Amino acid sequence: MKNLLKVSLLTTFFLATASTVALAQEYQTVPEGQRMTCYHVYSKGDAQKFSPKRGDWSVGVTFNPATLGYKLKMQPKNGEYAGAFIADNATAKKQMFILSQDPLAAVRVRYYFNESWALRMTLGLNGSHVDYKEYVQDDLAKAIDPDSENKVVDDVISNLNSGSLAIGAQYMAGKSSLKFITGFGLVYAIAGGGLNFNYGNKITDLNKVPSSMPMTMPPAPGAKDPTLNDFQSTLGIAYGRPLKRYNVGYVQGLGITADMGIEWFMTGRLSLTATMTFTPVMAIWQPKTYAIYEGFSSLTGKVEQYNSLVSPGSHAWLYGTENIGCNLSLNYYF
Repeated sequence: MKNLLKVSLLTTFFLATASTVALAQEYQTVPEGQRMTCYHVYSKGDAQKFSPKRGDWSVGVTFNPATLGYKLKMQPKNGEYAGAFIADNATAKKQMFILSQDPLAAVRVRYYFNESWALRMTLGLNGSHVDYKEYVQDDLAKAIDPDSENKVVDDVISNLNSGSLAIGAQYMAGKSSLKFITGFGLVYAIAGGGLNFNYGNKITDLNKVPSSMPMTMPPAPGAKDPTLNDFQSTLGIAYGRPLKRYNVGYVQGLGITADMGIEWFMTGRLSLTATMTFTPVMAIWQPKTYAIYEGFSSLTGKVEQYNSLVSPGSHAWLYGTENIGCNLSLNYYF
């Protein structure tokens, strides 16, 4: 976290320095007679810098580099081995906890009531759709011909999505092209997702432990856990493999957000902002998490499915410096 804070502070300092240098160059290019004071520039025509007024709108794209330091626990990283990600979650007896953070990129819209105050809304989305496939031995072909190398496909589909909506007010001060801005408001975050498994080899009364992905194979002889079921089935299932893991509803969060920084009107109606963001407090609600298993039942003599409660639900309070970030945005006014 210390490294993220350093990066955020250095980024803001660099942008502030660059803005100051650009402003100094602006003074140097103003013809003699148009410079009224050493702090304000009044120029004519296209050289005049834009300043928002009542009724103006702005739309921008924001970027929060601090978000790169957080790991969305139910989403593989870009370029990472997807099979390892799925294996870690396929039969885990842990809750699927998706923590909504400030999105890496978002869209922000502002409406100005006057030159100082504006209403702003920020919408950010994160998500992934992973369709992971893996070849395994075709059990039926192997039974007919022991030398057969026929393969079938196991398929796991992972759908994970999260988003946030922040609504608040912004205050702007300053007469030059470099202005001070600060804002505050409420942020609502939501996240959800699950894993769905499809197997090429079916469980039957003759093939009670079929060949499947390595993550669903029985443990080695003598292993501490002799089966893959969740030890909660009352159906006489010795081997159970997951069909689905899901949350009953969505992870939801509600918090307070604040920021402070600078906005530089580079040219015309185009501006660049750099702010330090802070979420002093946020509440998170996590719904129940379930897993659906299948296996051959010795009691019924057929393949059965059963629901397993992984977690009754959780909640969390987030506060303090873990929620500090740096927000950069490029904006256009109209």
